[in-house]
Amino acid sequence: MPDKPLRSFFDNLQNKAQETASRLADKHVRLAVTGLSGAGKTAFITSLVNQLLESGSTASLPFFSVVKEARLMGVKRVAQPDLRLARFAYEQGMGALNNMPPAWPEPTRGVSQIRLHIKYQPAGGLSKLLFEHSTMVLDILDYPGEWLLDLPLLSLDFGQWSEFCVSQMQQGVRQSLSAPLREALLTFDWFAAGDEVKLLALSEQFRLYLKECKAAGLELVQPGRFVLPGELEGAPVLQFVPFLGDKADWERVSAGSNLALLIERYEQYRDKVVKPFYKAYFSGFDRQIVLVDCLSALNRGEQAFDELQQSINWILKSFDYGQNSLLRRLFSPRIDKLIFAASKADHVTPDQQDNLIRLLESMVHNARQDMRYQGVKIQTTALASVKASKVGQTQYQGQKLSVLSGHDMHGQTLSLYPGDVPARRPAPTFWQTQGFEFPQFLPPRRDPLTALPHIRMDQMLEFLLGDKLQ
Repeated sequence: MPDKPLRSFFDNLQNKAQETASRLADKHVRLAVTGLSGAGKTAFITSLVNQLLESGSTASLPFFSVVKEARLMGVKRVAQPDLRLARFAYEQGMGALNNMPPAWPEPTRGVSQIRLHIKYQPAGGLSKLLFEHSTMVLDILDYPGEWLLDLPLLSLDFGQWSEFCVSQMQQGVRQSLSAPLREALLTFDWFAAGDEVKLLALSEQFRLYLKECKAAGLELVQPGRFVLPGELEGAPVLQFVPFLGDKADWERVSAGSNLALLIERYEQYRDKVVKPFYKAYFSGFDRQIVLVDCLSALNRGEQAFDELQQSINWILKSFDYGQNSLLRRLFSPRIDKLIFAASKADHVTPDQQDNLIRLLESMVHNARQDMRYQGVKIQTTALASVKASKVGQTQYQGQKLSVLSGHDMHGQTLSLYPGDVPARRPAPTFWQTQGFEFPQFLPPRRDPLTALPHIRMDQMLEFLLGDKLQ
């Protein structure tokens, strides 16, 4: 009987062969679920898996053609392809949602993966004549949204990154948050012999500033691993700060100085942390959904909203878009279908969801135009991966008004009209005089043996996967 290493070798060989065959047959989809921290990636993936697993019983998926046509035979979770990655915590997420009282799944703290096999009957053509059923492989990756903001660093050297950070510190609420850090940077001796103890203290002050920005609701917070270090906690590669000085000062950089150490650490972070992360997980996707929490950004104010828009458009430049050929599917796949989705659509009344979609469209307008030119099929929508509210009617000044009811984050019953959603970025005067206060809801209380309630998850599945299940 072959020993374990030999069996493992043959198992990996068989898995690779099966994966190559699936990609040759165009029956393998790597789905990128993209979103910043708080956009709802983990809840979305949990709901997507739940809808598919429950598609033959309690799930409501009227717009998913393979279900509507009764061709979906079953969905099964199988071992993820990369055994070095954590198993996506689907059971734990469903456990939280099924609790009484229910709770949202824990935010992602590291990279995890899930693979599903979707067995179906072909809709027609040669496949229907030759095969009783086919199987599509679906791979999904989960990761901290904080790390996503590091991808643009791949195109920035230390000087460019420093200029960006210093400029950012002068903007809005960041000016007061960064005051202690800027004072420390101004008095720091950049050109003295490298002192790791002083660099550690200064980097901790930079890290505190970034955490305060995040706590204030600002979105463009990077390097992302400074606020969520993962396995790099305490490593010198996370101990650097932006340079606060003139361009002429670069000529004074000498080997072994504080500034030389900072440059080396930034480059190590970019080249040995960010680049491998990108190559391993972000350079081989076929389809993508970009989740954007517009409502929370509106609640947090003008600067938070603008930083969200800047972050999303910045991140999109890190992905490869365009039409796929047979060779590209095998060796260098590109994203050929993309959904921009405003998450938490259940936090506004149905009559405001169109405005929510238009608001998101205005935020990604230029990116959409560029991708369409490259042949990418794009859809913009508003969805709720787990519908947490119910819609009712009330009388207000003699007219019927839609209201939402559910439970707030403290478990108290909530019934309210959350307000109107702007179809475009509000004018500066609006932020100063009015602002927004959209609610937050706990997950719904429900029978744990039923599928999660949702808004438009079936339409999302049809757009991203429907053509692969024909």
